Amino acid sequence: MKGIVHKLADLMTLAGGDTPTMNHLQSCLGSAVTVIGPERILTLLPITLDIDGLIYSNIWLVPILKDYVVGASLSYYMEHIVPLAKSFQQASCKVKKSVIRQDLQAHAHSLLGLLPAFCHYPIDTHKKFKALAKLMIDTLKEDSLMNENIALAIQILINQNKSILRCGKDADESNNTIVGNSKLELTNPASYSKKTATKNIKALSLCAPEMLQALTDVFVQSPPAKPLYLKDAIGCLASITDSSVTKRNFVSLVEKLQFIDGEGEFEKQPGNANELMRKEESNLNTMGKEASRCIIIDLASSLVSGAEEDLIDFIYVLIKQTFQETNEIGHHEAYYALSKILEEQAWFCSSRLEELIDLLLGLKSPADIASLRSRLYYFNILMVHTLKMSSLEENTKPFLILNEIIVTLKDGKEETRKATYDILLKMSSTLRKSSDLNSDPPYHKLINMIMGYLSGSSPHIKSGAVAALSVLVYDDPEICISVPDLVSSILSLLQTKAVEVIKAVLGFVKVLVSSLQANDLQNFLSEIINGVLQWSSISKNHFRSKVIIILEILTRKCGIAAVQSVAPEKHRNFLTTVIENRRGKSTTEEADDNDADKVDSLTEGSRKRKDEGFGTFKQKNDNFEHRKRKRDKRYGRKRSDSTEPAGISDSHGGGKKTAKRAKHFGKPMKGQSDGYGKKNFDKGLGTGTGRGQKRKLNQPTTSQKHKASAGDKQHSFKARTRRKKFKGANKKSNK
Repeated sequence: MKGIVHKLADLMTLAGGDTPTMNHLQSCLGSAVTVIGPERILTLLPITLDIDGLIYSNIWLVPILKDYVVGASLSYYMEHIVPLAKSFQQASCKVKKSVIRQDLQAHAHSLLGLLPAFCHYPIDTHKKFKALAKLMIDTLKEDSLMNENIALAIQILINQNKSILRCGKDADESNNTIVGNSKLELTNPASYSKKTATKNIKALSLCAPEMLQALTDVFVQSPPAKPLYLKDAIGCLASITDSSVTKRNFVSLVEKLQFIDGEGEFEKQPGNANELMRKEESNLNTMGKEASRCIIIDLASSLVSGAEEDLIDFIYVLIKQTFQETNEIGHHEAYYALSKILEEQAWFCSSRLEELIDLLLGLKSPADIASLRSRLYYFNILMVHTLKMSSLEENTKPFLILNEIIVTLKDGKEETRKATYDILLKMSSTLRKSSDLNSDPPYHKLINMIMGYLSGSSPHIKSGAVAALSVLVYDDPEICISVPDLVSSILSLLQTKAVEVIKAVLGFVKVLVSSLQANDLQNFLSEIINGVLQWSSISKNHFRSKVIIILEILTRKCGIAAVQSVAPEKHRNFLTTVIENRRGKSTTEEADDNDADKVDSLTEGSRKRKDEGFGTFKQKNDNFEHRKRKRDKRYGRKRSDSTEPAGISDSHGGGKKTAKRAKHFGKPMKGQSDGYGKKNFDKGLGTGTGRGQKRKLNQPTTSQKHKASAGDKQHSFKARTRRKKFKGANKKSNK
């Protein structure tokens, strides 16, 4: 192994840049790190620094160690890696050149940044974490650049051990909860068992209160946009800390921020507070009450995990006080914190369900999308819990929640509607998973509740309910079969005159025919055809075009004969037209493709023969063609050497497109009026354009002839001569 490692190191030194060879070498060395451990690798390939000469070696090993270390020891990190990093830091202080100084500081930070890697299943956590915790607390006070690495290390240590205890299995079956960037699928030591994890969690819990306080100080002093890694690390520590200790520290911080007037007697901080705490208190006194409120509620959401009833009640009081503020500052954080409580503390939702619903409905819907998403997520938890635990006869509160969701679906902002659609899909997905165990599935309760709004008096609410059902059908088409009255109830709304409702129903039908299989569509075919065809004569609000799209989908899925058999007699002509247009469209597209292929091959062959025939005159002909193109462009002529085959342009309204193009550029088309373009377009759709008509289109007007004869006599003569020559050639070929 020693020889292999040295050979790989030599190859790494010779290889340069981020090449595939370099990546393969790093992977090979990474495997060696995983198998024999970082201690042995750094014995064979030591990272050294000559302070006098400022020469260091093997620093390229650091990224490999960061990605592949697993099952190492925390003591090795503290006794070897940290001193090595400090030597780089000390050397940087003696250097005058800024470039070299920054380089040495970067290497020092990268060595210290190996902390999360050494926390992947270390073999001595229960023995060395106390010393490591002291080192991390000191580092948090001195080096803010290490905040993220320390937070990640805490998450890795706590999550991997909790995962083993939760699963009751060895560590190799709980890798999916580990936080980190390791490129190698972690192979855990055989000794890392449930017994080891229990001892580790005990050691982590003993140091958790002090670590939690240190991270809370960093959290309070960090910028307003709090880093997610800090919140996650605080949540991990709170989950293994005694809830009474967490509450004591949290209440102390709340009083310090003057967020509330202390209700009851809370334990104060010790009188011998360190300098950092005094500095922190000075900073907090300068902060506004609004900023303090956001910090407190944001921190509270991280403390929910592992909190007991008294702490949850205290956080709930703070959330209610935040909602009472009229300026809505801190509402986003309050919604999120309350959602976390409902998600992780099921007892709280059960005991205060009606109070929570009243609190939510008493608040104005927020304008910013972030707060709205949190509010909708809160709705989702309450709705799911209510539909699972009680019947609609006993509790009508869910209708109030659903009413707001339906109204929000009709909001004018697309972002708001999308957020509502997302939460509706999440709600239905959660209820569907729990529907198999009950005789009255909660999922069907939700569908029936929404269908109840179809009989309302407000067209706005009706169309919102149809939109909600469209989303659910798109996600789960099977509800049309499991809820038999669903489709017929919605199609009956086509008898109304409300434009908003008709638009929503036609949208639902389009989703229905697109989502259902052909066999299932046969059950609703007659109802759908009879319902939508009555709006086929109304072009306003795009009703006619929507009906055509629905009919095209139905004929494609169910067959033309099946659709014609259920169509009313008075709409047969319209249906026949739709079917013929669809057939013609398909035939035209196929013909266009074939013609385009033929023309491409003919054009290529003609060009080849032309090049061979003209030989040395090619350049002269090219110059002539260039002048001719300029002249045609000036006079608005249609070029005869177009790559589009003759007849295709006319059939798609070529003259009309040309006129539109001229209009687009703000200049009238010379020699061609809008009327002529339309006439030519109509003829192209009918019997086609004759030869004389085509030449007439290409002929310039009288005024253009005068201009051409005045400015380009020679060119015009050449063009006429060339046309006659080709005309004669065409006659000859025809003969």
